Amino acid sequence: MIPSKLSFSGAATVLCLASVVAAQSFQRLGTCPTLGCVFPPDQTDFLAGQYFDIRLEVHAPVNGSEATGRTTPDTNFTFTITRQGSRPQSAAAYFRIAEPALERWNFTYYEDFFARDADTPSLVNVASKIYRRVALYQAGEYTATLTYNNGQNTTASWLVRDLATVRKTKNIVLMTTNMISAARLIAHQTVNGRYQSRLQMDQFPVLGHQMTHSIDSFITDSANSATALYSGHKSTVNALGVYRDSSPNPFDDPRFESIAEIFQRLTRGGVGIVSTAFIADATPAAFTAHTADRGQYGAVVDSFLNGATNYTWTNWTGPDVLLGGGAEQFLPGRTSYRGQDYYNLFANRGYNVVLNNTALSSTPNNAKTLGIFTTSNLPVWLDRNVYRQNLNRRNSPDGRRANATDIPGLKQMTLKAIDILNARHRTEGWFLMSEAASIDKQMHALDYDRALGDLLELDDTVKNTFAKLKDLACDRETLVLVTADHGHGFDVAGSVDTQYLNAQQTDRTKRNAIGTYAESGLSQYVIPGAPNDTSSLQFSEGAAFPANWDPRYTLFSGVSANPDRRENYQVHKSGPRQPTVNTTADEDDYVVNPRDAVTGFVANGTLPVGAAQGVHSLTDVPVYAQGPCQELFGGTYNNIDIFFNMAACLGLARER
Repeated sequence: MIPSKLSFSGAATVLCLASVVAAQSFQRLGTCPTLGCVFPPDQTDFLAGQYFDIRLEVHAPVNGSEATGRTTPDTNFTFTITRQGSRPQSAAAYFRIAEPALERWNFTYYEDFFARDADTPSLVNVASKIYRRVALYQAGEYTATLTYNNGQNTTASWLVRDLATVRKTKNIVLMTTNMISAARLIAHQTVNGRYQSRLQMDQFPVLGHQMTHSIDSFITDSANSATALYSGHKSTVNALGVYRDSSPNPFDDPRFESIAEIFQRLTRGGVGIVSTAFIADATPAAFTAHTADRGQYGAVVDSFLNGATNYTWTNWTGPDVLLGGGAEQFLPGRTSYRGQDYYNLFANRGYNVVLNNTALSSTPNNAKTLGIFTTSNLPVWLDRNVYRQNLNRRNSPDGRRANATDIPGLKQMTLKAIDILNARHRTEGWFLMSEAASIDKQMHALDYDRALGDLLELDDTVKNTFAKLKDLACDRETLVLVTADHGHGFDVAGSVDTQYLNAQQTDRTKRNAIGTYAESGLSQYVIPGAPNDTSSLQFSEGAAFPANWDPRYTLFSGVSANPDRRENYQVHKSGPRQPTVNTTADEDDYVVNPRDAVTGFVANGTLPVGAAQGVHSLTDVPVYAQGPCQELFGGTYNNIDIFFNMAACLGLARER
């Protein structure tokens, strides 16, 4: 969707081009609207002393709307850097490093949907250089200028933020969440419009909101949104810790340090990573991985242990504690990195390796610990605690395909991680990321009960985290943050009389079971069912969870973008939901799953027919803060600001 040539000089042309390239479905290369590309791109912020790479590319389109007749890229391009008020210098001179070698490759892309359907890609030849592991140490504004094609310029304005180097907090706990209102509704009772108890997250003294958009698209995925939270750099969908370049190698893209790498390098403090997902998934991976392809799961696990090894980078000695699922990336074979046994590799590096909750609870706190408890993602709270028959999944982490049943939850993993980090790094301090991953995963599957169950587990984990910090006498020196890396556009618009819905015979009459406004009534999840009522499953754990997961009146809830599906608004007792199936030879054609919500009505989707699940949304997500520096996290701001605020609290800025 680039209908005109993109050769120019001068600011006026840049302004004209802005309207041309905005909102492209396909892009030649994100953040590079001209034929000269600079990464990090224009409008990038840095932490003083944060290591990063610089990638330069000069493009020569062979065909398509951007073709200029010049099919060979300019290899004599130059690149300069200047701090405001100083004279420009070549990058090699500025950073006192050797000029890097010239690289060349080509790539293809589709300009728009018409080109995709016709299978007529555009070919681009590329000349490139990359400067590895450089840093800017003085706060202020910088200008980076790439000159190519007989005097054309691509200019990037960079800012090194002026942050204090004084450390204000010793420890940070960062957790992720979503969908607060619905969780409050199903777990806490109201009397005449007033809640009788509150979520732990409702009790934080500071509430802010972060914007989650990507660097080159306004809807993000977890890889680049987690990257923004951990590094202060926005990136591209599927990219972890890098700016995606156009080269075919997923491991040579220009990288930048994460807060975990900086924190360990400067303070020798402890780092913990906890997730209810497979541990190589995007949110935990963004701590150490540097790749344009989040699907390089084996390499992600290797980065946890060894850091980035293919180019000179920060010396990484591994996390103190790593807990989650994903045994398939640790067992030797085709799904592990280079077929290696990562249980043994971690053990040989001094880690205690535990494979169940019993072993986790008894492992000593003074040793590094790797805990992997299932293949793939950990089972969700609702199946671990209510519908336990769904644990028969042949997912044991030892590779024997037994059922994993002795599985820790988010609370058990988080509290143990805190014990280990505090025992090993009481003096230096520590940083823990704990992810309630299946809130997102079950939202994708439109399984709102399981998503809400995991959200309530997170709230219970937050409550117990504060108690743990107080017991360890480190609550006054620990900043606790709860946020999300994106939203789903989920909300509740009323209630559903499931008994009435199931009694109707047509899709249109079934919809009359939905009650809105005054007919929405009150939540029935907090009212236990009759003791002998087999249609109502009861479970209670104080005020933290519903007393009844299968009431007659449920929530009329959903997300804003859906595939075709059937809805009956009842809990899926037989296991996590699968709303769609592919019944044709075309692998990109999903239809309503005939076995899902069989008593419900068909709801037409709004997503492309190739979408099997729901997608992320643009909604701002909450940021809850309590502890030292909590005042920095109020208001509305960009997701990269969370990194810079955490870095300021930890005093990580460095001037040479």
